[in-house]
Amino acid sequence: MTEKLPELKKTSWIILIAGLLLFVISFAFWIFDFPGVRRTFVFKSSDSEVLRVENRFEPVFPAQGKIRCYIDELLVGPLSEHCRTVFAKGTRVEYCFQRGQKLYVNLSADLLSVTDENTDFAGQIELFKKNIHLNFPEIKDIEVYIAGKLPYESQAVLKM
Repeated sequence: MTEKLPELKKTSWIILIAGLLLFVISFAFWIFDFPGVRRTFVFKSSDSEVLRVENRFEPVFPAQGKIRCYIDELLVGPLSEHCRTVFAKGTRVEYCFQRGQKLYVNLSADLLSVTDENTDFAGQIELFKKNIHLNFPEIKDIEVYIAGKLPYESQAVLKM
């Protein structure tokens, strides 16, 4: 004995097709208007040493790569006027590439321009690394170069 499936009326088919069509249209709008990947940015407060967090959306597939896009945004600085930039204004990325779990970043010499706010270069580099580790946990080690040189290379030689 076989059971017969109930036949749908024309109005039921119309409602079913209209529902599927609306789903497809709304899904297409969501895909085309997708805001991107949410990234977290950590900056120091301008009036204290407290860290402040900003969240921004970045493109899913940026032309320059995910990490480079993030670093470029980090160097632009905070959106809030109550936060300081990580490095001095004008600092840019000379190159940035990843080998395995290690990231190599060469920043311009503009990083070394001294103002009242940015004299703690070691703290700035640690905050820079913290930002990258927070958003890209697959990166285990980061080597930062300034104008092609390791920032503390001369100090390491003096300690020996």
